[in-house]
Order: sequence, then C-alpha cells, then structure tokens
Amino acid sequence: MITQAKFKYALKDMMKTMSLGDINVTELCKKCGCHRQTFYYHYQDIYDLVAAIFLNEDLSKMEEATDLKGVLRGFLTYAQANLPFLIATYNSAARDLTEDFIFGKINAKVFSLWSNDPNIGLRKEGCRRASRRLSHLVSDEFGYCFRMVDLTPDRFGKKMRSTIKLIEENLVPAIIAMSKKEESK
Repeated sequence: MITQAKFKYALKDMMKTMSLGDINVTELCKKCGCHRQTFYYHYQDIYDLVAAIFLNEDLSKMEEATDLKGVLRGFLTYAQANLPFLIATYNSAARDLTEDFIFGKINAKVFSLWSNDPNIGLRKEGCRRASRRLSHLVSDEFGYCFRMVDLTPDRFGKKMRSTIKLIEENLVPAIIAMSKKEESK
C-alpha cells in the first residue's frame, strides 16, 4: 500500500473513535508506522490530508446515476458508509471542506443531468442556477444531520431517505419553476 493511502485509511479509522481535533500527526504516524517527516513530505497538515481524502472518494454509485433520485441515493450510500468520517470532519475546523465536497459533487452531477435533459425546459444557465440551489439545500440537510449528537447510521439513513423524498416531490419542482420564471424575465 502506498504511503498516502496508509495515511488516508489510518485517519478515517482513527476518526471512528476520535474527533478530528484530537488527532495529531504524531499519533497518525504511529498508527501508519511512518515518520513525521514522511507525513510532511506529502501533506502540510491534517486538514490537507482531509482535503486529499475528499478529492479521491469513491462516489461511483452517484456518478453512475441517470436521474436525480439515483444521484441523491448514491450520495446517501456513500455517506452511510463513511458516516464517522463525515461527522468528524463536519464538526471540526474542516467543516468548509465537508460542505464544499458535498455541494461540489452533487452540483456537478445534477447540472450534468439537467443540462442534458431537454424535458427540464431550462437553458444551460437556468440549469446551473437550479442545480446550485438544489445542491446548497441538500448539502445543508446533510450538515444538519451531521450535527445531531445522537445520530446512528440507521437514524441517519431514515432521516435522509425521508428528506430526499421531500426534495424530489416538493423542492425540485419549485426550484425548476423558479428558474423558468427567472429565464422568462
């Protein structure tokens, strides 16, 4: 296993039982069997490592999706599998990295789907605005869950599946209608 992967797996493993703020480079290096110099050769600090993890996360279920429901459920599958990591990063100084990750991944995929769907009835800029609005709302909902003190994987899944259903049935039509109205001005 390459050194960077060791650091990534070790950090995620440590975050199952520790907050990000309690993890330091020395302890991380002990877990990996590496020297501190090795860590600093690859990363500036722990938050740089978190950013690197986010850059390389496997979101294949979401990226293979052909509709909004698949995108949101694909991201939920990823989030459930990585819940301790996401909770720990969201509730730390890395919150902005977590929010940007969620927003960016969902926005890119939704924009791609909507801008290539003639049934949406929006021009490219309208699709961009609509996907950004939706992605902000979805990101906020995930963040709301990550702040819950008594969050369990089951409770998280139930809450987010319910939220996704509401988003699909109520929010998406409203966002699309608002974007169409803006385009007509």
